Amino acid sequence: MQGGVIPDRVYVLSGPPGSGKTTFGVQFLAYGASTGVPGLYVSLTRGAETTLENMSGYNLNIPALTGRDMLFFRDVKSVPDYADSGTSISPSTVYAEILDFVNMHSIKRLVIDSMSTLRFSVTDQTSKDMEIGRFIQNLSQLDCTTILISEMVDPSTYSAEQYACDGLVFFHNFMRGRSMTRAIQIIKMCGTVHDCEMRKLEFTADGLRVLGKIV
Repeated sequence: MQGGVIPDRVYVLSGPPGSGKTTFGVQFLAYGASTGVPGLYVSLTRGAETTLENMSGYNLNIPALTGRDMLFFRDVKSVPDYADSGTSISPSTVYAEILDFVNMHSIKRLVIDSMSTLRFSVTDQTSKDMEIGRFIQNLSQLDCTTILISEMVDPSTYSAEQYACDGLVFFHNFMRGRSMTRAIQIIKMCGTVHDCEMRKLEFTADGLRVLGKIV
């Protein structure tokens, strides 16, 4: 990738559960925060506190970074509570809340987890792709380097955010013999030279590490 992603663009990480997407996103934020670049993790699903607890086990200095207000974990309500069916939620209201926080804390790195949940909040199926496209277009104006996490079940079917983003990275986990293999693959990366080979991905005490090509 010629050294990394291009700043101030929108990227999508797609993959099945347990493939390393959230760890990648938090590792991206933690590295930026450790070099003086404020980062924000936005949870639309499991809860930001749970993610913070899970990620604090890595050697990423997360408690210290959150204590210095360089790294933030925040819940943004993308779907109504179970008993609150009358609540009106949309990509636009989620974006407005993110925008306020980004401006207030001068955020430069942003991770949103996950787009799958945001799509479910759009009740009008005929306008879903348009709403998601508009959401991503607005994110591109934030002066942030943004990573959108998206669940992927069928790698041959592309979603609206995968078409609209500046870069698309697939995460894989699959059986090879009797062992589970995790891999990372760049599908699209505008403005950089890259290949589309799958490379082995492993979890370490320091986060994710990319290894050699899978042959």
